[in-house]
Order: sequence, then C-alpha cells, then structure tokens
Amino acid sequence: MDKILITGAAGFIGHKLFNHLKTRYNVLGVDFNLKEKLNDKIVIIDLLSEKNISKLLDSFDPDFVFHLAAYAGPPRNEKNPEFAYKYNVDILKSLLKSLNKNTKIFFPSTDKIFEGNIYPDETTVLNPPSVHGKLKLICEDLIKNFTSKYFIFRQPVIHSYGNYKQLSEMSGCSFIDKAIDDINKKRNIKIFDNVKRCFVKVEELVFVYEKLINSENFGIYNIASPLKSYHRRLIDICNERKINFEKYVTKTQGSTYPLEQDINSQKFEKVFNFKFT
Repeated sequence: MDKILITGAAGFIGHKLFNHLKTRYNVLGVDFNLKEKLNDKIVIIDLLSEKNISKLLDSFDPDFVFHLAAYAGPPRNEKNPEFAYKYNVDILKSLLKSLNKNTKIFFPSTDKIFEGNIYPDETTVLNPPSVHGKLKLICEDLIKNFTSKYFIFRQPVIHSYGNYKQLSEMSGCSFIDKAIDDINKKRNIKIFDNVKRCFVKVEELVFVYEKLINSENFGIYNIASPLKSYHRRLIDICNERKINFEKYVTKTQGSTYPLEQDINSQKFEKVFNFKFT
C-alpha cells in the first residue's frame, strides 16, 4: 500500500481526505491543535519543529504528501499577516527541509492569486494584492524550486453540505457551509447576489485528490465549477439536498473585490477528464 502523509488532517479538507483514503492506503495524518482525539492515525505534531518533522519523515517515509496544513481563511490572513506567514510559509519551509525530493507532494493554492485578472489560466502573470494570495504564491515557488514531482491546485471556494464541526483551531469552512447550518437551525441569513465566484464541493475534490496518488501529470492546475453568485450556489445546494430555505434566505449586494472571478480550468479538465459540478 502507498504510504500517504496528510498535514492538516483535522482541517476542513484534510479530515475529509483522511476519511476518504484511510481504508485503501496506509495513511498518517498530522495536526497540532486538535480539539479532540480523532483517530490513532492522526497524531499531534508541531509542524514548525524541523526536528519533529525530520523524525516523523524518517519513521514513516511517505510516498505522497498532501500538504494541507495552513492558517485557513483569507480574512484571517489579512488581519494577522505575520502569524499567517509563520503558519503558511514557515511550515512549508520546515517540511521541505526534511522531505525526500522523490516524494510526490500536493499543495492547495488559491484563486486569490488571480484577483483582478479576467478568466486567468495557468500562464497568467500574477501579482496578487492580498496577503493570502501573496503567501500562497510564495509557497508555490518554494515547491517548484524544491522538486519537479508536485501538484499545485489553484482552488476557488471549497464547501460541503453544512454540518460543519471545527476539529482544529486553525481550520475553517466556507460561508456556504455556515449558511446551510444557519438555515437548518431556522436562522435568517443574507447572501450576496452580485458577487460571483467559482466553487468546488469538497466531496468531489477528495475524489480528484486520490487520482493524483498514481499520476505522473505533475504541474499547476486551475480547478473550478462554472461561475455563479453566492446566492445561486447556495440555492442550488439547498435544492440538491432538499433543504427548505425560502423563509430564511435574503439576497443582498456586496462590494467585495473583484465582483466576479471566473477561472479557466480547461487544462485540468483535459488532463484528468473531470469537471466539477
């Protein structure tokens, strides 16, 4: 069995991925601020400690690393840039110092590096204005300079179907999940009708992540579903899950920059023969 290491295994995406892979692979998850014991194969480790990471990699020696550990959420990164740098860039540097260069590695980047670009592809010249986008771009460069065996996904808004439970202090979830949970609790919400983004369901995302384990199609890929407003995406998900939303959802207007951020994901769709819904 392939040995898979997942950093940030208690995070929103990381825990979904761990549960998806754990029965078919030899999976070890690491995190360092668990709110509760999750699984004997998810261990607590300080990812900023080069000594601890070196010891971990010597003992487990993974074939593939999904490096998902990070300070999640663009707004939180903007509010505390020094902390964000430490728990995004410094953690990656610490990991790469001990990682075998022949080990495949996956890194989740963000559509925030595209802010202001119209329908960007993987060759678009980037100069992200946000702290979150800048940090992700730094991490992309660190990985590209370390190995050729990398997968980098520039990801849009990732969400599930609600029922979110925070398992790690660093983890977060999308507004879509929070909105669904509020609707199920019969709380009123307001959601942008004029702000349009691409989205990806985490349930589809982890399926694609698994494809990477035995893939040699290394490189950078944009991933995205078709462009929709936050309101339209929420309503579509509610209809899909048969959630009664009419009494609780109100459209509102936002001024978030940019108002529309579409993404060219043709390269990914052609290589992996998959389209996100």
